[in-house]
Amino acid sequence: MIIVFDSITGLGKQFSESLGYLTQSVEGKVTGPCILVTRNVGLGKIPETTIRFLEQYKEHVVGVVVNGNKKYGPFYCKAGDKISKLYNIPVIRKISGSGNHEDVEYVKKFIEEFTVKSE
Repeated sequence: MIIVFDSITGLGKQFSESLGYLTQSVEGKVTGPCILVTRNVGLGKIPETTIRFLEQYKEHVVGVVVNGNKKYGPFYCKAGDKISKLYNIPVIRKISGSGNHEDVEYVKKFIEEFTVKSE
């Protein structure tokens, strides 16, 4: 499993690295299952870099984690909902900033359960 991140401020990259798996930017190529860690642009829009990645590799993405800022209320991590609807990819977790210990453990558990089902 590889964790692919789309991060400008470094918060998504930081969360990705905290999971303990190989990580890479959305600019890289993917050949197997991956988790996508992305963000919102503006008020809940999907970043263009994430859209380009998904258009090319959506069949490899087993779930998405979205980071955002709760001060944006109803638009908090809305890009995740849009990704789920457009690409039929489940939202694993919505996190604030670079996430916390609970977020890390939740996503690790998702990955472990996915790995067991795939064997």
